[in-house]
Amino acid sequence: MTLQTITLRLPEESYRRLQGMATALRRPLEEVASQTIRGNLPPAVDDLPAEFQDELAVWSNLSDEQLWRIALDSLPSDPWRRHRRLLRKNEANTLTDAEREELARLRAATDRFVVRRSYALALLKWRGHTLPISSMMPTRADAP
Repeated sequence: MTLQTITLRLPEESYRRLQGMATALRRPLEEVASQTIRGNLPPAVDDLPAEFQDELAVWSNLSDEQLWRIALDSLPSDPWRRHRRLLRKNEANTLTDAEREELARLRAATDRFVVRRSYALALLKWRGHTLPISSMMPTRADAP
């Protein structure tokens, strides 16, 4: 990995926090600062699954309000319940071919929901928002 050197001006409080963390971890300040930057950047669109890249590439232009709507959206309860039922049937090896296809469609929809929600949350975090713990859990209209 090639390293680049930059000069970075930080508020005194940010510097003290980084220095305190470096001391507590017994790690060099540069390593802690680099890890902090890497850990807080949203994923690069190129790192996302190909089928989502075009849609998510423009999300950096969305307003915070638009991102919060995506991040706090819920899985529709009926498809979620059906998905769970089909997963249980799949574990018991009792799926029909039609149910197997339906499960694949529901799984793809759930994956899309999770990727979209996760990316919206990553952008909001990067913009400085504090994310409530409840926003990290998939929401759905009903409990399993």
